Amino acid sequence: MKRTYKLAGYIAIPIILLFILPFLNAIDETECVEAFVTDISPSSIKIGEEFTIGVQIETCDSKMPEFVSFELLNPPKDLTIKEPLIMNISNLYYGTSERFITYHMKIAENASPGTYVIKAKLSYGKENSFTIKDYDISFDVIGEKAEIGIASIKTSPVLPYEKDTVELTLRIENVGEGAAKSIKVYVGHPFQGNKQAFIGKLASDEDGPAIFTFITNNSGEFEFPVIVSYYDDFGENEFKSSINLTILEKKANIGGIILTILIICLMVSGVFYFFRVKRAKDRIIHQLLKGDHLREKEKK
Repeated sequence: MKRTYKLAGYIAIPIILLFILPFLNAIDETECVEAFVTDISPSSIKIGEEFTIGVQIETCDSKMPEFVSFELLNPPKDLTIKEPLIMNISNLYYGTSERFITYHMKIAENASPGTYVIKAKLSYGKENSFTIKDYDISFDVIGEKAEIGIASIKTSPVLPYEKDTVELTLRIENVGEGAAKSIKVYVGHPFQGNKQAFIGKLASDEDGPAIFTFITNNSGEFEFPVIVSYYDDFGENEFKSSINLTILEKKANIGGIILTILIICLMVSGVFYFFRVKRAKDRIIHQLLKGDHLREKEKK
């Protein structure tokens, strides 16, 4: 009897294992997919530049998921992405299968430098059962700083006088490594005329003129402020300085004075000549009248 039970036990164990092993294998075979950022090119991303980010999707187990997708979540507003935000991955048919996604991106011209982070989500599994993994894709955007200054100052006329119409030209230069944008120049002169000029954009090692026209209603030494506002990769900036301008007293009109003297001289000469001629004529007439009177006496 004991032998019968022992024999039955020997027969039952293999049968039980035949039923259990498939379940054990099913438990051991789990779906596994991973995502990796493999490339960011170029490695130094400047404002306004295009770049690419490479993402590799690969399985890490022998059981193949029926569905795999990779999604970029709420990318920064300063970023333009050419590809769809959701990429469905297919044909992961065998263990260690992999796929490569390349995203073509561009950072905006008005973006700020710093570290940018794109949230991403990897989903895989069956129709009604998904595994979700979250990722952060980060990259740095570098900026270039502009540096503004006054290269030269010129006035026309060179020596302005009181009541003159003066043209003041300031050449604004950018000696920084980055571009200066939306450049506005304010000059706080005390005269009647324009006080603000717009240059626009100056690249590195470039300069441009800011021209101001005004009427000098007073003479003397004047010092007034110059304020240059502009933008670079780091935001709004301001350069402050001051300039001196000398306005001379009203210059004498020598030509007009000489002309006036000549006219007066001519008038005096004319009056003198008139009276001189008149006196000569009067003398002649007087002598003629006197001669006629003497001849009449002699006839009598």
